[in-house]
Amino acid sequence: MDDSFYYFFSATPQVLAAILALFGVFVIFKIENLKSDLIGIGRFLISNVENYSDQNDTFLGFQIKAQVALSIQNKDINGLKATFDIFKNKANYFYQNFYKLYNSFQSLKKNTIIWSIITACIIVICLTILSQGDYFVNHTCFLSILFWIVIGLIIACFTGLIYILIKSLSES
Repeated sequence: MDDSFYYFFSATPQVLAAILALFGVFVIFKIENLKSDLIGIGRFLISNVENYSDQNDTFLGFQIKAQVALSIQNKDINGLKATFDIFKNKANYFYQNFYKLYNSFQSLKKNTIIWSIITACIIVICLTILSQGDYFVNHTCFLSILFWIVIGLIIACFTGLIYILIKSLSES
């Protein structure tokens, strides 16, 4: 029982950390692709802003071009979003495409942060349990309950990470 306890509670954090790092690569790649697509929509807006601004309001067109150009230069997705808010009635097709990508971008970031925190907590829990091994090894009933709780947390963690992987590999 001693060896299996130490193997389980030391291998679990190692595996979770490796999987989290691997998922991070996929998520960063997807986030960079989404940012690139959003900036591409912003560039298209710059080249077509005259089509969507009123003839009497050419100053608005220049302002929007300047805002979008600055957002593109700084890779500021939130700045692009603020500009697209102005155009939501005039450039409906671009607005919808932008917001579909923007919402996907925000959702992926939020879910990645949440599941990374959960995974990190499971790693810390396992390492804390491991450091208190002398106490737990002598209490087999408590150790069994602890084992099943950690297994449940690992299943939840894998489910969340697989969800993130599916989102980061999807084409939307």
